[in-house]
Amino acid sequence: MENRTYEADLEIRAGSDGRTIHGIVVPYNVEQRINRSLVEVFRPGVFSAVTRAAHRVKLLVGHDANQLPQGRATLLREDAAGLYGEFRVSKTQRGDELLELVADGAVDQFSVGFQPLTDKKRADGVVERVRAHLAEVSLVTFGAYGMAASVAGIREESKTPNLDAARELLEGFGR
Repeated sequence: MENRTYEADLEIRAGSDGRTIHGIVVPYNVEQRINRSLVEVFRPGVFSAVTRAAHRVKLLVGHDANQLPQGRATLLREDAAGLYGEFRVSKTQRGDELLELVADGAVDQFSVGFQPLTDKKRADGVVERVRAHLAEVSLVTFGAYGMAASVAGIREESKTPNLDAARELLEGFGR
């Protein structure tokens, strides 16, 4: 399994109880040096298979699978910027602490644990991630993709329905 870290456009969404963190977890079409020998870029569609089973993707802290997950994905979708995710943070003492760290801006980056399935290596040595299995998403202190996005803040509770979730639900009935 490989892990990649990204700075995320991350905020707490104050819908019903303010326990939803969301943002771009993997930016697309951004070439990034991972180490001395690896430059990679994730292409649109790389995680298309996981978007239908978002509930299976756990939210960890620092890729620490020895600790219980801090939540799970409630929505994963691909858009022009990258893989967008919404994660429900569990109502536990550690979950409360994590939400406070996000609200304070101390934790504002995502990292993903993934297994490459289809890669293309270009002549210039850049590895294009074309298809991969998303194993987990972690909140981390420092991301591999630098300033790809930043924390947006905390939204106040709104009476506006989540239109993205409604669209996703309706699309599911048409299949």
